[in-house]
Amino acid sequence: AAQRFGARGVGIDIDPQRISEGRDNARQAGVAERVRFLEQDLFEADIRQATVVTLYLLPRLNVQLRPKLLRDLPPGTRIVSHDFDMAEWQPDQTIRIPGASRSHTVYYWVIPADVSGVWHVRVPAGTGERDYVLRLQQEFQAVRGTIGTKGHDIPISNATLAGDRLRFTASPGGQGQMSFDGRVDANLMHGRVEVHGGALEGQYDWAALREAAGADSAGPR
Repeated sequence: AAQRFGARGVGIDIDPQRISEGRDNARQAGVAERVRFLEQDLFEADIRQATVVTLYLLPRLNVQLRPKLLRDLPPGTRIVSHDFDMAEWQPDQTIRIPGASRSHTVYYWVIPADVSGVWHVRVPAGTGERDYVLRLQQEFQAVRGTIGTKGHDIPISNATLAGDRLRFTASPGGQGQMSFDGRVDANLMHGRVEVHGGALEGQYDWAALREAAGADSAGPR
């Protein structure tokens, strides 16, 4: 990546021999000024500035590292693992690459925002502001939930969470099909909603505020 795209990188390993080899290889490749190799415990290393994290660890270590990745990395950070997955955290994409002696598998994830909990949604439509309660549960990037008014909740559908971008559809209160597209910023969400059919047909801005964490808030795990 440093040679082909000018990227900067940091390599972390607890084995000093691997660090020495990495530094020698970087000098030979002419990219020593763009990469650093740190002799550290990967479970203690500061990875908060990373935009891409690449792994070549055994499955047990991947799973042990998973909570740190989800806790320390901002939504949208990309994770790439060579050959080994993350157990029940399903990858967003899997690529198999033929090699000279064997095939290789590359797993790809995007760190999801935490969207779980109860959100109070406001849609300032042309006929007056509409308020909804959105209840979301998530397991990693998989999201499910309900939306409604005055206790009349219906399931949302087609929910996708990619980094901080949440999209879903619903038809609360027989007001036409509503397609929500929003961005998550901590306890706030905002975006656009397109309504097909019904008295509200059209496109509107929408915003949501999350209640304080409670029973509904399980996080991305």
